[in-house]
Amino acid sequence: MSGTPITPRRSRRGQHFVSSEKLTSGKFRDLWTDEPLLTRPTQRPKETQDQDDDFNEEEDLRTTFYPSFTRRPLRRTMGKGKTRDSDDDDIRFEIGDTIIINGGNRSANDSVAAITAFWQVESVEKDMTQDELEFNMKAQIHWFIRQNQRPTNSAPRDDLEGEIFYSTNQSAIIPLYSIQEKCKVVEPDDYDSMALRDRRTFMCRNVYHQGIYGDFNWSAHAETAKNASLRNPEDSQHFWLCEITSRPTKKKIQPRARKTAQRRRQDSDEERNKTKRNTRSKQAPSDTESDDVAEAESDQSDDSGDASVSGSVLNDEEDDDHSLEPDSSEDGGDGTEEEPMSDVEYGRTSRASSRTGKRKRTTRDAVSTPRRKRVKPTRALPTPNSKAALVKRKSSAKKKVRLNRGDVIGSTQADRQALMKLPKDPHLRAMHLLHVAARPDALPGRDQEFDEVLLSIVRVLEEESGGCIYISGVPGTGKTATVHAVVKELKRMAANNETNPFTYVEINGLRLPEPSAAYAVLWEAVSGHDASKEGHLKISPKEALKRLDRYFNGGRSGPTGGAFVVLMDELDQLVTAKQDVVYNFFNWPNLPQSKLVVIAVSNTHDLPERVMTGKVRSRLGMEKIQFQPYSREQLVNIVNSRLTASREGLDIDTNVMSMDAVTFASARVAAVNGDARRVLDISRRAVELAYNPEGKSTIIGMQDVASVIKAMQNSPTAAYLKECSFVERLVLAALLKCMKREGINEIKWGNVMHQSAILFDQLGDADMTKPNQDRLRFVLKSLIASKAVIAETGLAAERKLVSDRLLILNLESGEVTRALCDVGGDKWANLMGAS
Repeated sequence: MSGTPITPRRSRRGQHFVSSEKLTSGKFRDLWTDEPLLTRPTQRPKETQDQDDDFNEEEDLRTTFYPSFTRRPLRRTMGKGKTRDSDDDDIRFEIGDTIIINGGNRSANDSVAAITAFWQVESVEKDMTQDELEFNMKAQIHWFIRQNQRPTNSAPRDDLEGEIFYSTNQSAIIPLYSIQEKCKVVEPDDYDSMALRDRRTFMCRNVYHQGIYGDFNWSAHAETAKNASLRNPEDSQHFWLCEITSRPTKKKIQPRARKTAQRRRQDSDEERNKTKRNTRSKQAPSDTESDDVAEAESDQSDDSGDASVSGSVLNDEEDDDHSLEPDSSEDGGDGTEEEPMSDVEYGRTSRASSRTGKRKRTTRDAVSTPRRKRVKPTRALPTPNSKAALVKRKSSAKKKVRLNRGDVIGSTQADRQALMKLPKDPHLRAMHLLHVAARPDALPGRDQEFDEVLLSIVRVLEEESGGCIYISGVPGTGKTATVHAVVKELKRMAANNETNPFTYVEINGLRLPEPSAAYAVLWEAVSGHDASKEGHLKISPKEALKRLDRYFNGGRSGPTGGAFVVLMDELDQLVTAKQDVVYNFFNWPNLPQSKLVVIAVSNTHDLPERVMTGKVRSRLGMEKIQFQPYSREQLVNIVNSRLTASREGLDIDTNVMSMDAVTFASARVAAVNGDARRVLDISRRAVELAYNPEGKSTIIGMQDVASVIKAMQNSPTAAYLKECSFVERLVLAALLKCMKREGINEIKWGNVMHQSAILFDQLGDADMTKPNQDRLRFVLKSLIASKAVIAETGLAAERKLVSDRLLILNLESGEVTRALCDVGGDKWANLMGAS
């Protein structure tokens, strides 16, 4: 054994599996009690996905398929540590039984599945112990979806008590000991007639996929699929698949040609010529036939219920009779022309429904080994954020999405309700709507960015893949407000079945105690935990990261919970020295079938290039949207839209601010940084000063706005910086430069001292003495005492070198920058602006 070469571990990425930890170790024993259905060489890696260390790469293995197994409880005897088997309480599990599996990732409840196959992998060359054989006993299952395992943002639906939904194509391979117990899935009529129902009894009437429901007969489907699985156990997975063949609310997508290259190779020349002759000889349908077809289509279009479903069972006796799709050969085509389609057709999961015409099946001996299907060579697909994927999205037919940006003028429902409670005074209403916390329905000047963000997310959701979108811009340019408006529109679209359902998660870097706390926020959404009802989960960031990594790498112990749209606001606050948090959040969307969309919002347009490492930038991708600062005209529209909304319902023709005052305030702000929040603050402060609660309030003019701007420039922060010494202002400027360069707020003191020396050479006069480290340390103590800077404290900080201790600015960075430029003059303004 020592000479056996060690093979590298194969990746399990994208494969579904349940934890290999025994849930009830030592309480039962699983045994095969029936004759095997089939024995053949093992197909790797599908049938050995959890046994990379047990079998050698070159070892000969065989797989034996069984129709059932028996679970026999172990009873302890009087002998110490000895056990004996008891067949009094044997439990028999067969193909087609519905079971409960413990530990669903999407909810605190257990997951429900149907058994589709049993097999055992064993070595041909060596004998295996009973424990090894029991560990290699596998079951293939098909998932049901419970009510709380669906995305939170989807079309509203009235669910019935105990209702579960059959998934179209979600399956998994699990060890037998992961099966917890049997359960019962019945039809709606049988469920209603049951006098006693427990937690192990469910009702299924629909199949579910991406927010779409189809009528479904579970009993008939299970019986047909079970019979087909017993005849051909190695292909049993295909017999349990279903397909939703109509999706009325989505845009019609033309199907591809049905005939594949493999089918063309199988058809003989004589059969193809015969098909062509039949096509040419076919006559047009009669009037009676046309009326019948039109009547059938009318009946189908009038049906406002759920979509139709086609099963995928293919029997030896019945060729394509199980498929509910139209047969293209009956339409007079040769298999390559477009057949009648519903609004959306999903991937070809059904073997029966994928055929274009009926053909005679070749008979084979009943005792012969089933012929292995010819597998097409796999082709590498582009990653979700690669150039090829982006080009493919743009070159493909664009989905017509109805963009709903709201009215040109308007406010949210919450703001309108708040206005109704206020007196009918335009100044009071204007002060309410000019507040930066007020969220209007419309976003003037951001229509193009709204469309780009919305279409980027919709494309990824429709592809059922993952992706990252990087949004950057200076503060106050409407980045977060635009994303919130996009998410609101996405929720509306999901409720109307105009896009795939999703779960929305918002992570704000400023609201987290530490960057790693973002793992727990995302895991709450992935696990289906309702924090509003049950409170936040008590889970460590390390454990949450472990579970998230396992979930997005395919290690789910339940059906997938749909797509997740995650907003990572204030991304600058989540960047750490190791960059592990941003790496994980940007890496998960690139994993197969992750269905994770990350929207990263940052105040620095070149944060990835300046701060992030190469491997983080490669995961971020190339989907980037830049928000430019607001121009004067856009700021004027923002203020005027809110002022106009404030006088809705009032008999007033003019706003409380004159047009000259609005234009003056917008021009002053646009000349600095185009921050919409600042122009709203100026306008709101001007309205507050002009408001007279005891008499008639005046209309705000240019002089009023000028006095407000002058007063804001003489803020406490500006007054404090005017009293600071040159070296104190130099340290603050160095701290700002380091923050902008590194993209994070926590800066090492050694970096600040190095930057201070550089700035002194550029800003200091010839007669000044360059400060040394002792003087800079004395200045730092002064800034800490005045609460302008906060330094790292505690036992961990005391163990560090002084130069490695972290500092953070306790003042608003934009206001400090403006005050330093005002005090220092053009030299300081040019230097700070160049950063």
